[in-house]
Amino acid sequence: MKKITGILVLLFLMVCSMATAARPEFRSDVRASKWLQVEDRSIETRDKDGLILKVQWPVFTSRDASHGHLLSSLKKESDQTRSFFDKDIRESKELAAKGNRNIRNGRWLVYVELERDDARVLSLLERSFHRDLAGERWGYGGLNFDARTGKKLSSLDVFKLSKEELADTLLDRLVKKYGWNVLGDNPRKLILSKIDSNADMEFLPWVLTSGGVNFYFRTGDFRNGYAPLPIFISFYDEPQLFNRKYMLSY
Repeated sequence: MKKITGILVLLFLMVCSMATAARPEFRSDVRASKWLQVEDRSIETRDKDGLILKVQWPVFTSRDASHGHLLSSLKKESDQTRSFFDKDIRESKELAAKGNRNIRNGRWLVYVELERDDARVLSLLERSFHRDLAGERWGYGGLNFDARTGKKLSSLDVFKLSKEELADTLLDRLVKKYGWNVLGDNPRKLILSKIDSNADMEFLPWVLTSGGVNFYFRTGDFRNGYAPLPIFISFYDEPQLFNRKYMLSY
């Protein structure tokens, strides 16, 4: 009986391992850039019982030496992600060593997609896939930089609006597109809490494109759920909202 039980356990672990291996890797895509290159680095943390956690993050390099300020900013972002993952790896190994099997086969995979790259702006959409005890979910982040200085941009740099005016603008677009029901009890207060003039403290995912700005809200920002609630504000339709420095010429 014990032998049969052991075989069943082994088969179950093999199926779990195959399911994990079947999930494709997510790859960064910056092919449209003439200078930027990305390598997706990954680390798999294992012990005698198998995989504990896999992490993946983008590392940036350049084909030439003329984008030093941007590369410095991108390296900072990459190093911060790696530092966060190092901490997560240490904590996961400690929990696994204590016999916690629920944390196994975790994933935290981060990659980027190029949204805009010109003489004014570099903008990358950072996407992440996360699997842990809470299940599987997607996340978004925006890496937006002044192309000349390498300064990380806040949404308040791009819009000619105060923090309160920008919050009202975003709330108006969300209500028109999705209705009040998905936005919880006090969505304006929540949106205000996400906007900050210090871009390093900004938790509002957004990216610049050639035609405007995309914002990436989720239902979980306002209430339970992970469904995306993207909104787009166009340079063409509402040029008065934007700082022309970051708009393309029309």
